[in-house]
Amino acid sequence: MIADMHCDTLSELRNRKKNGSEEGLRRNRLCLDLDRMKAHSYVLQNFAVFVDLAQTGDPFADAMEMISLFYEEMGKNSEIAGRAVSWNDITQNRSDGKISAILTLEEGGMCRGDIGKLRTLYERGARMMTLCWNYENELACPAFYEPVQPFCAQAQAWKTAADAAPGPRGEQEEKPPPTRSRRESKGLTDKGIEFLEAMEALHMIPDVSHLSDEGVWDVLANTDRPFVASHSNARAVWDHERNLPDDLLRALGERGCVIGLNYYPLFLHEEGSRESACAAIAHHARHIAEKAGIESVGLGSDFDGFEAESDIAGAEDLDNLLWALHRAGFSGRETDLICEGNVLNLYREVLA
Repeated sequence: MIADMHCDTLSELRNRKKNGSEEGLRRNRLCLDLDRMKAHSYVLQNFAVFVDLAQTGDPFADAMEMISLFYEEMGKNSEIAGRAVSWNDITQNRSDGKISAILTLEEGGMCRGDIGKLRTLYERGARMMTLCWNYENELACPAFYEPVQPFCAQAQAWKTAADAAPGPRGEQEEKPPPTRSRRESKGLTDKGIEFLEAMEALHMIPDVSHLSDEGVWDVLANTDRPFVASHSNARAVWDHERNLPDDLLRALGERGCVIGLNYYPLFLHEEGSRESACAAIAHHARHIAEKAGIESVGLGSDFDGFEAESDIAGAEDLDNLLWALHRAGFSGRETDLICEGNVLNLYREVLA
């Protein structure tokens, strides 16, 4: 059984529909569709509402449009998949033989600094959010910084305000010194911590993928519940800013967080490596299990969020990953925890 914490299929479908495609969530030429997910034992898929601030003048409107597309597709395919906003929904969908589809948000800047917009997105079904993507916004600083300036004038104002903002609140002096990215790292702004507190009150899961190391420490310092890094790997295995260093892996494991293994080769190993993507994913899984604990390893494919040659190019290739985990020495119980159990356990604890 598969529970995957991150894909960009929804945004790719929206882009294709704008270009005249008739493809839908039931059947398409992307990495994921419901027919293939059903055939390969998916029980849950998070569908990210991704907005690129460099490509839009109104990120909130774009997000709402994508959410409408999600509900349109759910309505067309209600015999296969059901939306889930609570643990009860997940258990009911599973009892009915349906895949649970959970809406998540990738880029906190879509809220334009307005907690009212965050609450609107929650009311529309979103249950998880990254505080940033690859741009600085009014909430946080990313791990992997895109030099492209955001299209939206408001986003540029956010960046200017974030540069001038005082350091984040929290008991910063009590935490271990973070491993820095290859540039000076900054964490959450005061506005970002305000959003984080609102998310905790809503039982909306913070997602620290894309966030700077300092930002992840700030999330740890200003939350009580477990949260996720929905699509991240281990920096000690492959030294990329988007991957998590060992001190953060240990801290996330102590909190009961789950790290979703990202299938993107850029985050798995050096370009040109002869190691297969699935073998590299298993290598990252082993390292995360050693540092954070086996209960903190999950899946976060990032399907439809990248283009690369890979032996795990879509839902139909999950057997390749299962075999790689077996060859890496994971037991059947451990593989079950990675593939579904750990994600479902966190959702049982955190979702209202």
